[in-house]
Amino acid sequence: MDERGQPTSLAAYRGRVVVLASFLTLCQETCPLTTGAFLSMHRAVATAGLDNRVVFIEATVDPDRDSSARLAAYTQLSGARWPLLTGTPENLASLWKFFGAYYEKTPVATPPGIDWLTHQPLTYDVSHSDGFFLIDARGHERFATIATPDVGGQLKPALSNLLGEQGHRDLSHPGTPSWTPSQGLQAIGWLVGRNIAPASS
Repeated sequence: MDERGQPTSLAAYRGRVVVLASFLTLCQETCPLTTGAFLSMHRAVATAGLDNRVVFIEATVDPDRDSSARLAAYTQLSGARWPLLTGTPENLASLWKFFGAYYEKTPVATPPGIDWLTHQPLTYDVSHSDGFFLIDARGHERFATIATPDVGGQLKPALSNLLGEQGHRDLSHPGTPSWTPSQGLQAIGWLVGRNIAPASS
């Protein structure tokens, strides 16, 4: 299901290059950075006139909390202009098992973070694989990275406000290995046969 509550599948995007990342709307570490990197990459792809050939997708690893309504709220908060997907625990487990992506519920930090939507304390976290997957227009996986995003310390305030202590450290000093939006664009460009210039700030 997408953020509008409409059923969909990866097959619905056949014919376009898919840039797929796992995320959860209540992540306080890597996910806001991934969304920030996608915002930059999406802008560059649109500027290059390739938005009809490339689609960005973030699919949750937290189906118990990430309803379509919450995804729609995250769209408004983050400025994401691409599909955000959720589903049953079973079909998301099947999706992420296919890509070899790891995730599991973990205890929250002390003190717990606050849910940006309900303003209630968080009761659990979800540890998961970072990075993204590239799927070509025929539906074949062509590229994957499990590294963390490096957005050069630049993140829009609405996303920066979601970060916890570790997230702010990751924003300022990304771990190794890491990937930048420019490197992501190089990988996308390889699949579409075009050089894609990074978006200006």
